[in-house]
Amino acid sequence: MGPVEIVRRARIEGDFEGFDEDALFSLSDGTHWLQAQYKYWYHYAYGPEIEIFRNGGSLYLRVAGKTESVMVRQLSGVVESQLEDTFEGWQGESQYTLTNGQVWRQRAYRYEYQYAYRPSVVIYETNSGTVMDVEGCKAVVERV
Repeated sequence: MGPVEIVRRARIEGDFEGFDEDALFSLSDGTHWLQAQYKYWYHYAYGPEIEIFRNGGSLYLRVAGKTESVMVRQLSGVVESQLEDTFEGWQGESQYTLTNGQVWRQRAYRYEYQYAYRPSVVIYETNSGTVMDVEGCKAVVERV
């Protein structure tokens, strides 16, 4: 990489488990960043400091003190809420109501069981469609 310009310094909210396809990074400054290229790198840290930097017209994210980085793009319109009731995973046609009144249903078949009572939810746009992340359990969804 050539000369870089640091455009933002912040902390990742909660657990950071490295880079993987369509990873969402929620920062302490309230912004959200989506991994914009496929790259896998495992590194666990809780609330690590990160830098967003510009290089050659693209934006990248790296954990402070590490050399690995990944191309990212900033997201707007991210929905952060909580489920009204229990979450029992994704079963193909799952539908959930959020405490903000929105109703979302699973758009593509995926089965994964996970139980949680009134868990936190983050909904965001990826290259694969709109994703609902319920405490790490993700599926492509659509608003009802």
